[in-house]
Amino acid sequence: MNLPSIVMIDSSTEATEMVRFALWRNNLRCSFQVYPDAATARRCLLQQRRRSSDGPAPALILLESDLDYTDGLDVLRELRANEHMAAVPVVVFPSYDMEGEQAALAAGATEYMPKPIDAELYARCIAEFYQRWCQSPATPSARPAWQAPSGMRHARRRGDWMRSSEK
Repeated sequence: MNLPSIVMIDSSTEATEMVRFALWRNNLRCSFQVYPDAATARRCLLQQRRRSSDGPAPALILLESDLDYTDGLDVLRELRANEHMAAVPVVVFPSYDMEGEQAALAAGATEYMPKPIDAELYARCIAEFYQRWCQSPATPSARPAWQAPSGMRHARRRGDWMRSSEK
């Protein structure tokens, strides 16, 4: 049984532990790799793949756009330029919404989603990413359009999630 692979490029240990917890809590089986900086991500995802392109590409990449010492969108542009990584879904998953959605989409992001502050919503968000990108058909055109997690709406200005009843 081949497990889907999720890669997270984020220097925040709290954010990566939240993803680990969300995967565990929702019993979502996968290989989970964390690269804490752009240099490690480039080395492992791009240079390694040039040497051995026979390994499967990740099913999903979660990318923090504000990495230490570099812009995460530069990493995204490099991923999109690489023939083996160009089709991998990349969710730009920033810690806060700095009105960067248009820049992320222009750089090649599949989705843009600020991290929820509430742990329950964070876990639900990760579960829905998993269901959408790790269990969907392989062809990008067959994948469903992005929607807010069930019962939630995105408050764009606050970069937060609110229950529908809080509208």
